[in-house]
Amino acid sequence: MVVTARAPDVRVRSPYSRRAKGATRSRSDTVVPLAGKAFPARLVYTVHAGVCFGIGVLGLLGPLRDVRSWPVSLVAAGYAVALIAVHLVGFGYGRIRFRGPALALQAVLGLVPVFQLGVAWSVLSSFFVGSVLLVAKPLVSLPVLVFVSSGVGVMSARAGAGPSIADGLHGAALTAVAAGAVFGLAWFVRLAAERENGRRELTTRVVAEERMRFSRDTHDLLGLSLSAITLKVELIRRLVDAQPAQAQQELTELVTMSRQALADVRSVAAGQRELSLADECAAAAAVLTSAGVTVRFDPVLPEGLPEAVATTFATVLRESVTNVVRHSKATWCEFAFGAGGGEAWLTVANDGVVPGEAEPCEEEHGSGLRNLAHRVSLHGGELTAGAGPGGTHLLRASVPLELFGVGARSWFDPFRAIRRRWRS
Repeated sequence: MVVTARAPDVRVRSPYSRRAKGATRSRSDTVVPLAGKAFPARLVYTVHAGVCFGIGVLGLLGPLRDVRSWPVSLVAAGYAVALIAVHLVGFGYGRIRFRGPALALQAVLGLVPVFQLGVAWSVLSSFFVGSVLLVAKPLVSLPVLVFVSSGVGVMSARAGAGPSIADGLHGAALTAVAAGAVFGLAWFVRLAAERENGRRELTTRVVAEERMRFSRDTHDLLGLSLSAITLKVELIRRLVDAQPAQAQQELTELVTMSRQALADVRSVAAGQRELSLADECAAAAAVLTSAGVTVRFDPVLPEGLPEAVATTFATVLRESVTNVVRHSKATWCEFAFGAGGGEAWLTVANDGVVPGEAEPCEEEHGSGLRNLAHRVSLHGGELTAGAGPGGTHLLRASVPLELFGVGARSWFDPFRAIRRRWRS
């Protein structure tokens, strides 16, 4: 059985990532930078709506000035309100809804009334052009911008008593600038929506990760302490009548273990999980000895091991010893550390596998192996566990040292820094 895990990518989903089938949008999902103070999303939406209505009012000034009939003026105002409403519903408030119908309605409401209300109305076609710039590829949106602006310019130039280049340029420039304003506002609203959505998802992810962290630490850090306390209590119960003096000594050790378990509980609650590898080796040897398991390990631990790796190895060792005590019939257990080839590793072996008996599945051991694999994977390492030859069980955790700026030579060359200083 090989247990591996990979640290999850912290990415947040954009509200614009769900595209309709056949849409021409080409922009990929965004990884939102979440640092700094965020704009209130409702304020951004309100500004967007206000500016859109402002553009609509400016676009109505020309038709309302030229038209003397109140019914026609009311129809023009209704067209403008409908056009702005379609734009805000389809492309405002941080979402894209009804992409195709919204674009079609904006094209109709922005261009068709020109024949009834005059060329001054054509400025409101900027809502359609700005929406196309927002959702379409540049190869599609830019030609639409040029075509519509040029068309408005031609109509403006021919609207007066005679052809006027100045009027044409004014109409084309006004349409292009208004379209750019509509696009820029909608894009800014999109960024605000993505930022708010990213903060919401990141908050949810942080809460879930903290819950998982608390669950993993509770399982991994308290498992060995509680197992050791259980073994001590059973031993004291057998010794209390036959050997009272030995029972008294075991009670003293039990008090020490209980205090250590209490310290582990406090460290879990505070999120402080730095463990001493030497202390964990001594504690593991003591627990295994109390359980009647022969312990073999090298008391000389590697030097220069990064604290994060040492804490990870200490946690792996603690959980491995807990599994040996609780889930196996081992008579001996051996654990060793090593380094080479740019990585450090820990191996834990025991003879707790009965020949001919099926290896227990991971579910029978709870979530311990999954937790350990996750911890090791956070440092780019790998954890493997499975049955070995001769009824043995082998667990190996390896972590690359390049991520911590530690080379393979620095473990075995204590004079490297002195030589480097001498050469300089």
